[in-house]
Amino acid sequence: MIRRDYSAVMLMIPTLNEEEAICPLLQESTAIFPRVVVVDGHSRDKTREIAQSFGVDVLLQDFGPGKGCGVRTGMRFFLSSDAEIFCIIDGDGTNVPSDLVDLVELVRNREAGIAIGSRTKGQRDPGSMNFITIASNRVVSYLLSLRYGGSFTDIQTGYWAFSRKAVQRLLPCLRSTRFEIELEIFSKAKVAGLVLKEVPVGFRRRIGHTKFSFRLRIRNLYYAFKYILSLRLPE
Repeated sequence: MIRRDYSAVMLMIPTLNEEEAICPLLQESTAIFPRVVVVDGHSRDKTREIAQSFGVDVLLQDFGPGKGCGVRTGMRFFLSSDAEIFCIIDGDGTNVPSDLVDLVELVRNREAGIAIGSRTKGQRDPGSMNFITIASNRVVSYLLSLRYGGSFTDIQTGYWAFSRKAVQRLLPCLRSTRFEIELEIFSKAKVAGLVLKEVPVGFRRRIGHTKFSFRLRIRNLYYAFKYILSLRLPE
């Protein structure tokens, strides 16, 4: 098997109190990607200390609390580097780092400006996603696909890969602070004319406690309908 060179790929992992998950996740991630950055949302546990022990870049996120602020911080750091491809996976151990390889190859081969991993199409561990999560995600993905074009099945995924051009185009107009960041990225990328493709990925049971509360789920639904009804790229 030919081992691919991923020295031009930067993998960003947003975290908040993930001391249980971050060690095994970084063991997997650094075995594939030599450039990993952990963007931490001011954890109160040992997440940052554990990440630093791996020798990866560890940043405290700017803009405010929430995943969206972490992603925007990571994108800004990526653009300050010479990396060519920017990837994201969640920091809770649910995402499989090796599954990013197919996303990276789509972007590297210029088949897509943004590649998305579909947990719906891939293999999921039993109990990793409950019925409400699956149903709401499918409905939101269907409606946003209908609105902006395509047939995407998992827009609220944690798996992303971007070309440098895509990050340069998107970052100035991103405003999300929390979990709605995926919805904003998808909607604004489609309006901007970027090519998006989706591939199957795996999904594991979460390590630790979920931060995606019922209140945040309702908040995400609000933003989903906001972008469904939007007629132009918000400034």
